[in-house]
Amino acid sequence: MLKKIATALLCTAAPVALIAEPVELRSSDGFISVVGEVVGFNGVMLSVETSVGVVSVPISEVGCYGNACLSLLAENDYGLTADNFTEVVVGGGAQTAVATPPAQPTVVDEPAATPVGPREDNMTVSFEDPEFEGLFQALAQAYSSAGNVTSDLDLATPDEFTLSNPASNATATLSTTSGQDDGDIELVIAPLTGTASREHQSPADWSLTGPINYQLLGLKAFAVVIAPDVGIPSLSLDDLAGIYASEITNWSEVGGPDQRILPLQAPVNTTIRNELIRLVMDPANKEIANNVLTMADEAAITASINQFPGSISLVTLDGAMDSNVLPVSGECGQVVTPEPFNLISGDYPLIRPVMARFDTSPNTSLMTEFFDFASTSAAQAPIAAEGFINRQPTTQNPLTNDNRLLAILQSELTDVQRPAAAQMFEVLFDADRLSPTMIGGAVSGPEGGWNRSMFRGLAETLADDAYAGREVFFVGLAESDSGEQAAIDASAQAAAEMQAAFGAFASDVIFANDLQLSAYGFGNVAQATCYRAQVASDTRSRVEIWVR
Repeated sequence: MLKKIATALLCTAAPVALIAEPVELRSSDGFISVVGEVVGFNGVMLSVETSVGVVSVPISEVGCYGNACLSLLAENDYGLTADNFTEVVVGGGAQTAVATPPAQPTVVDEPAATPVGPREDNMTVSFEDPEFEGLFQALAQAYSSAGNVTSDLDLATPDEFTLSNPASNATATLSTTSGQDDGDIELVIAPLTGTASREHQSPADWSLTGPINYQLLGLKAFAVVIAPDVGIPSLSLDDLAGIYASEITNWSEVGGPDQRILPLQAPVNTTIRNELIRLVMDPANKEIANNVLTMADEAAITASINQFPGSISLVTLDGAMDSNVLPVSGECGQVVTPEPFNLISGDYPLIRPVMARFDTSPNTSLMTEFFDFASTSAAQAPIAAEGFINRQPTTQNPLTNDNRLLAILQSELTDVQRPAAAQMFEVLFDADRLSPTMIGGAVSGPEGGWNRSMFRGLAETLADDAYAGREVFFVGLAESDSGEQAAIDASAQAAAEMQAAFGAFASDVIFANDLQLSAYGFGNVAQATCYRAQVASDTRSRVEIWVR
């Protein structure tokens, strides 16, 4: 099974600095295991420097296991390709990667270059918002307790955290900065709306290779609150931007009563004000009007909402309390409520991802591993205790799934959409949706960080015995400026790419739990949300996860 997974996936392996790490060569029958550094290859036999000297094994009879396999193939010092081995497994079995064969393999019989010395990182961490330091300390304590690698955290003075991995001869030290000093890594709000440049061309860039420049650590959300007398069921983000730009001034313009709108806002340079601009105004290319009423703080806003007729504002979800919270919709008109599943799946658009942004590239993989830990179940409880949303993957309410599928039967579909809708109904009729949801295609740094976190949580979830033998559907949904067929094609491509990337990322889970992976694309049929991709493109795609 594992061999089939490895050879079926084609992911380009990028160079990784793992020169000093040994490879392990195993025969397919399991009777031969050779561990050491590759020092030569003559086209048939692979020479390995071991503890007892140089030994040679027939390359066509062994698989390559270990992180060094990836760098061995990527650097191409010996003209090796993944096809030379029976299989290639990196990350201790956690990832499987197949490198693209070179056009003209070369044979090198000379010894390898002298291994480099120990690799280390000495990096500082700073915080865009002081509350993020609590998140970081909670993560550090949880990671230290888990004992994934050798770590040292002085809880009395938790301003320095050290990691080491004897197997890879790597060490890393993280120190927190004080005041406004910028760190090598900064914990920042990195919203998934707006416009950003492309950082990752394909899923392999953020899932298989590294380090990446953003990693998701925590999640908060905002809510639109309105006065009780307004009485509208939902509001689009475009209309919300129009209200704050004073382009929409009466509730009757958005389906409400004939009543003046009174928008309220927090002071300049507060988190709420900044996020109103980033999440709502900037994507709509609008600015807040000068006549919007400014309140002292969030508490004053929520108190005023229940007292001022026709009022509306944006507040944190925690701060909304008993105020009238309004579901919101994006440009496709899909209304989404801020319930837990919609928050952690990214379906709800007013989420506030807190990410580690790497302003300095690390020398080791320890930094990526450390921040990856934030997406595990072991880290979610202590992070949630700091006031962040618990992002542990969950299953959507079956009634919500049923209503979504039944809506297909009541929709007005075009001739292009109808076959996709029929297939969607048939495939997902008795399936359950899991919360991990990815952004397809070429993505920005924050989007890549979001996707990687979804993969980490999904892999841990599917490793549970409850999912043994189940089928996992990668369901692509997309919008396209080029029409419905282009949207269907783009969604199918995004789903297939995500399936292949996850197969490489979690091959050990797939093998151990006998999971079957499938990919489908349904275009813009029965979308759960509207998504504005950050990278400029005529298509915008998302990939949901369903299981049966």
